[in-house]
Amino acid sequence: MLTTKQKHTIQKLMDKYLLVSTGCTEPIAIAYASAVAREALGEEPTRFEVELSPNMAKNAMDAGVPGSNYVGAAFVAAEGGLFGKSEDGFELLSNVAKEDQDYAYDFSKANVTVKITDSPKPLFIQVIAYGKNDSSKKNCCCCCNKARVVIEDEHTNVVLIERNGEVFHSTKSDGTTDGTTDGKAEYEEITMKEIFEYANTTDDLSIFKKAVELNTAISEHGKVTNYGLNVGKAQPFGEDTIFSRVISTTTSAVDARMGGAPLAVMACTGSGNQGLTTTLPVVQVAKEIGASEDRLLRAVAVSDLTAMYIKKELNVLSHLCGAVIASTGATAGIVYLLGGDYKKAEYAIQNMLGTVSGMFCDGAKSTCAMKVCACISAGMYAADLALSGKGCITDDVGIVNSDINQTIQNYAKIEKDSAEVMDKSILDIIVR
Repeated sequence: MLTTKQKHTIQKLMDKYLLVSTGCTEPIAIAYASAVAREALGEEPTRFEVELSPNMAKNAMDAGVPGSNYVGAAFVAAEGGLFGKSEDGFELLSNVAKEDQDYAYDFSKANVTVKITDSPKPLFIQVIAYGKNDSSKKNCCCCCNKARVVIEDEHTNVVLIERNGEVFHSTKSDGTTDGTTDGKAEYEEITMKEIFEYANTTDDLSIFKKAVELNTAISEHGKVTNYGLNVGKAQPFGEDTIFSRVISTTTSAVDARMGGAPLAVMACTGSGNQGLTTTLPVVQVAKEIGASEDRLLRAVAVSDLTAMYIKKELNVLSHLCGAVIASTGATAGIVYLLGGDYKKAEYAIQNMLGTVSGMFCDGAKSTCAMKVCACISAGMYAADLALSGKGCITDDVGIVNSDINQTIQNYAKIEKDSAEVMDKSILDIIVR
């Protein structure tokens, strides 16, 4: 039976990493930082200087912006800095008018600079907003008005707000933290088994119901519109099967989100795509088998919490594709939905981490839908193998250990040990 402390720890994970978001979280985080900078500045900005860690830059280059035809870090910095309200959080760009977007794009061309910095933090954003009294454009050094904002480690974690050298807010660390989504010690009380038990017994499933509602809505939107590669509309070899419908439901949503659909989603572990991937395969399988709403929501809980449990060991932004852990969560959720016990869910997780864990991330963009397609395809096979009790990776094979927690640690070790060289190689290619 779960202890009160374990329940509280799991609830804290949910409160922190299940968040409503409109638009890809990395561009939105830049827009948010710019909005905070403008508010600190106290006047209409005349220009912005933006510095980003490599992973932030990578994920902000090509992802669609809600309701807009424009992309890029300079554009979202201008849009958020001119028209966003920080109090709206991840939804601050959801209601920007078309003419304002056009103005922000033109503004960004002449008045926003973006630089990739060597910050040790995988997630780092610095925005400096300059006001009309900008001494850098005058022969004067006493009338500069500027505000500086720094975000680290999490997408809306503002660690510094400064105006004209005066610090108004500071929780800035010394840079020695490892950049994981949270401190490991905080979660030592829970294991995968407790995650499974919580999902199976909790009385409050409201957050998972909201996830199903929001993420299903953008999936339906993606099915009847044209975004990106239209992966969700594909029917390989003309086959209409449960398998293809699960993939279509999920990738239609990713198509729409990466294409800039102006709809909110329930993000998981800081990523809307990961939230779609943890939710929608489970939703479609539940529909296919006629599962009750209670069973569906508990299966979504298994999926989301499994992804969060794995993600807590990793960098908040990574050179490894987030679809891997999200689809691993979905695979465990499908196993639960189809009547599998904890051991079979564990087998499914082992199968996934032993199969698709090497997929790398080369930025948020339309092709994310293809990566989700690949991972969900593997997940359907992994779930079926786990439920049959055959073909499960249970011994020490490759990175998989007989102890699932050690397998997760092995995956995290590979991510951390390869981060520097992989990040540099990927970024060198995509910014060529």
